Amino acid sequence: MQQSTKTAVLVLSRDPGSYDEHAYMQWHQDLVNLAKRHEGLIDVNLQRPLEGVQDQWVQVVTYDTVESLRALIDDDTFKVAVAASEDTFGKPATQQIVANTIPSAVPVTVVVSQMVKPGFQKAYQQWQIEIDAAAKKFPGFLGTELIKPLPGVQEEWVVIFRFDSSKHLDDWFASDIHKQMLKRAEAYFDNVHVRRVGRGFEDWFANAAGGGSTGPSQFKMAMVVLLTLYPTVMLITLYISPYISGLGLPLSMFVSNILSVLLLTWAIMPLATRALDFWLDNERGARPSITICGGLLIVALYAISIGLFVWIAG
Repeated sequence: MQQSTKTAVLVLSRDPGSYDEHAYMQWHQDLVNLAKRHEGLIDVNLQRPLEGVQDQWVQVVTYDTVESLRALIDDDTFKVAVAASEDTFGKPATQQIVANTIPSAVPVTVVVSQMVKPGFQKAYQQWQIEIDAAAKKFPGFLGTELIKPLPGVQEEWVVIFRFDSSKHLDDWFASDIHKQMLKRAEAYFDNVHVRRVGRGFEDWFANAAGGGSTGPSQFKMAMVVLLTLYPTVMLITLYISPYISGLGLPLSMFVSNILSVLLLTWAIMPLATRALDFWLDNERGARPSITICGGLLIVALYAISIGLFVWIAG
């Protein structure tokens, strides 16, 4: 499910003057350093004057909440820095605060494969153009791709839909226009298969994705999944499996997997992603020092976990 995050944006605008670009870039770096001192920072960017489009230097500071932005604005160091910049550049900076609701979501892809009946290929392609045009009008639409059959390799027509979140994709699927267009095309194809896919473990890491972010990198997600999956499976194996072994291997394994998924999805993974947010976050975790320290912490936790279960099992 998509969640909404109330972000807060500070816009600093200043008319150009006789100062050079290097000096303004240095001031911007000072602003970035000040902004990083407060929790919840999402982004700081600088937009240069562009003739005929934008006359001013514009700095945009985005935080995840109004409270986080307020902490920066109330910081005496920030106030002194802004005042000093006005003395340096001889121009006052106009400040604007904007609150904005943005989705915190993970992109989702659906692969639809279908066998088009002989003689309906042209009608199907025209219908596909029309349904693509309808999908483009829906919020969160990212794109589609039509892959034609390859004789001897792939006999089906494959359509790939991409939306920025499961919520927006579900809205499209549930819409009247989508249902009407599917009804209209029933004569064109059969053997339809729909598969929802992603990059791997996105739903588990949705809380670690900032606004507009696609979540942590693959290697970080894999490391955290291993960190949480190993002790979960070990605990179930040691303390639950002996009581369900009488069910037989296939059924007892199935029950164990159900327990693992339930624990990971609703208990362990949410706690892990919150605890490791400093490392998983695409903004804060992008710094090499954070990436290395976080990776070493995960490896250390691997060793501790293995050692603990060696001791318990021994």
